Amino acid sequence: MTVRFSAGRRGAPVLLALGALVVGLSGCSGQPGAAAVVDGETISVAELQDATTDLTPYLENVTQSNVLMVLVAAPVFDRAASAAGVGVSTQEAEALLDQAAQAAEEAGTAPARTTGFSAAAIEVARFTLLQQNIQGLPDGAEVTAQVSEELASLDAEINPRYGEADLATGSITPATYPWLVAAPAVG
Repeated sequence: MTVRFSAGRRGAPVLLALGALVVGLSGCSGQPGAAAVVDGETISVAELQDATTDLTPYLENVTQSNVLMVLVAAPVFDRAASAAGVGVSTQEAEALLDQAAQAAEEAGTAPARTTGFSAAAIEVARFTLLQQNIQGLPDGAEVTAQVSEELASLDAEINPRYGEADLATGSITPATYPWLVAAPAVG
């Protein structure tokens, strides 16, 4: 079967619509597999999914949107904490995750861990420790304000699949589609 597209008057709108659909579905700047692109650095969908899968059994309120926001913000917190002398190593982050996993296993709320944590999950743990270290500084409020300013100035493009980023508040909210209507409850 052969499909032909006419470039005539009727074919042009179809081609334009197909082009718009492809661009709309491609996500971040035409980078396939990107959950976000932040200042030119890609956070892949695979990294995001690995971190979410790794952390869900051991932490509360783990969602892909929350994890993605942490992965977007982590480098900013890392720079600020390092500049203030309270940086966090990968080993410290791994130890935090190991403690959380052991506590969940002992409580019977998660199965025994048989593999290590993904790099993205470790980055989430580093973020947690970095944030705590910054808050513990005598000038923690000032450093946090500087971090907030830097976050707000990031060039971040979030894949619409995960929502819309508000870097000033540090959140990703689900995208709303006004043409989608919830089905009425059956009762």
